[in-house]
Amino acid sequence: MKNRRARKNGISFVEVLIALVVLAVCIIPLMRMYTAAMSNSDYIDDLLTSVDLAREEAEKVKNLALSKEQIKKLGNVLSPPIYLNKKVWRTARAINPDKDPLEIYIYVFQGDDLKHPFISLATVVDK
Repeated sequence: MKNRRARKNGISFVEVLIALVVLAVCIIPLMRMYTAAMSNSDYIDDLLTSVDLAREEAEKVKNLALSKEQIKKLGNVLSPPIYLNKKVWRTARAINPDKDPLEIYIYVFQGDDLKHPFISLATVVDK
């Protein structure tokens, strides 16, 4: 009689295992969501940095107040490496001289891979 009473008051090993399994089933998806959110956060930071660099390059063209002919003479421009957020960035400005109004393409590269831009931006100059 005493053994039955003692077993009812305590928690059995099987009950502890079941509670741990239920807890693990709930926590594992949450951990995956957290990891995905962190990697998306890094990508969004890189995207915002690249958009800011592209806008800055577009503003440089606008603030130079050069004519279309002067911009054509400058030609394509590749910036020196820019170090932001512990990464290397480069911007490139490409001009399509055959179009009127003048088309300017701005490419932002991450790292030393100059074949695949992280983002690109196009604008026109009609001065």
